[in-house]
Amino acid sequence: MPAPPSSSLRILCFGASITAGFHSFGLAPPHPYAHRLQHHLSTSLPPAITLTISIDAVPGDRIIGGDYDSRLRRHFPASSFNVKAGKVEGEEGSKYDWIILQAGGNDLASGHAPEDIFAALTHLWDMCTGNSAQVLALTVTETSAESKLMKERYARLNAMIRAAGKSGVWVADVEREVPYWGMEAGKRRRVWDDGLHFKPEGYDLLGEKVGGRLLEILREERGERRGKL
Repeated sequence: MPAPPSSSLRILCFGASITAGFHSFGLAPPHPYAHRLQHHLSTSLPPAITLTISIDAVPGDRIIGGDYDSRLRRHFPASSFNVKAGKVEGEEGSKYDWIILQAGGNDLASGHAPEDIFAALTHLWDMCTGNSAQVLALTVTETSAESKLMKERYARLNAMIRAAGKSGVWVADVEREVPYWGMEAGKRRRVWDDGLHFKPEGYDLLGEKVGGRLLEILREERGERRGKL
């Protein structure tokens, strides 16, 4: 694979319990998907690339009425963020090249409207891109909930994420890549834990899917740059 333009690739995995790798009702050590992501990327990228992956994940956190915004701001320079312009004024941008961001599941469970969640989510994306970081937005993973209304609300939010079309924002459709309802029963028992979180094998699968999507984007970007030379 052609190397990215810089000699380093700095990634932040940002989210709530899925990003944290929560499983076994918290009675076992977490198993973040970032562990398999690190392995997947390090074995696929050229050896000259220095890969750094950090995790910021707080189980139960929400975009609306939660700490997503303040947590994300801590990763950026201590300067004024112009919300309207979508950028930091007066200082350098993010120390990360990519921020892999998943959010919205806890907000859905709290009863917030998908449209309100998406508006808050796009603000987070704008904060990232305004600080010179690219975003890999993850769709919200399924749950075992059989409520028709809840499934419809998940579908509405994920449809908006898929269709975002914002500069500097790409999507990894992990809802479809690692489904609950569409997965064969035997595999589901190995992958899914409590109907909301994954087992370690599931987080490893998630890391592979996220890593595969990011590599795909890096290849596309590299191809576009070469085509302009």
